[in-house]
Amino acid sequence: SSSEEQQVGLHRINQIPKYYSNERAFFNVKTNSLERTYPYVNDGSNWQLFLPKMNSESDIISSLLAARNFVVRIGILYAHESSKQIFYGTGLLLTDRFVLTCSHNFDVVEWGKEKVSHSKINICFGDPANESLFSISNPSPLLIEATLVRRGLCADKISDYDYTESSSTDLALLELTRSATHLEKNACFNPKLTSSFLSNTYAINSKLYLIGYNGELQDYDQLTPYKYLNDFSNLSVDKLNLYHNVNCKSVSVGRLIKPCMTDRYGAHDCTTLPGSSGSLMIDSNGKFIGLHIGVTNSRRGKKDEMFFTEETFNKFIPIYSKEFRAFINETILPSINNDTLLKNWTDVSTQDMND
Repeated sequence: SSSEEQQVGLHRINQIPKYYSNERAFFNVKTNSLERTYPYVNDGSNWQLFLPKMNSESDIISSLLAARNFVVRIGILYAHESSKQIFYGTGLLLTDRFVLTCSHNFDVVEWGKEKVSHSKINICFGDPANESLFSISNPSPLLIEATLVRRGLCADKISDYDYTESSSTDLALLELTRSATHLEKNACFNPKLTSSFLSNTYAINSKLYLIGYNGELQDYDQLTPYKYLNDFSNLSVDKLNLYHNVNCKSVSVGRLIKPCMTDRYGAHDCTTLPGSSGSLMIDSNGKFIGLHIGVTNSRRGKKDEMFFTEETFNKFIPIYSKEFRAFINETILPSINNDTLLKNWTDVSTQDMND
């Protein structure tokens, strides 16, 4: 794939493809430790979230709690002859029937000499959403099957047997085969998570929040991208899993690195692991600003392996980018019959960029 988010076709003896949705975890030099994520906690009757310096950030908590129900884990099944493999991503429920996520989560994989597209998509609403729930032989009743409505913009012409190229719009819309049971029938995600107006003005280093799922790392090879970073000399798979609350819905706190107004992508340093592509991004005012995509500005070594530098950050597709707004008009609005959603997202797609 030409995209930085994936390396497909790295085979082992059994020829099952290895799929890396590359994500960047970050190191805090002030505390001399890995950045961590913060899981939602259920006290038996309500969900809570405990962030560092909560007193100074209490205004954001309500928005993060309001968005929790709309974030889901996605399992994508690939099958070839007698072998099967499941890869994972994160999605945003727009309504009880439609999910917004990344196009590259459904890229074709190279299995031996063949290109294999996905054979099934399952959505899990449980939290935690352990990989065991997606069992091929005994799937959880919490799963709902989904189908792809579209990947990218019409002009991108991305089929099930294509990769998401760097020039394509990395967005996809899924439709569930039945309604999500934990949402009311007419419930829909409102990009205006707070009562104030949406704004397309964001300052560099302003605080950002990412809500999504991190998949559990198992292979030492998944540490390879960090090998040139001095801060990660003592990095281990166990540390990354522990600090990122793998398989649980959690919040990562970071900063805006690159402006996200009209650019195709914005950059951030919210810490992530593979599986978080499609995560929801919220700004310091509690407003939806886009979907997390993966890494940007990584490098490749002499053996063609990917590695990170100090300038490698995570990236997201801003809701105010030309591409995102075109996807709203081309795919989201025509596909979803929900008056409230149409009003909310029409406001986003038509708002003056000079406001």
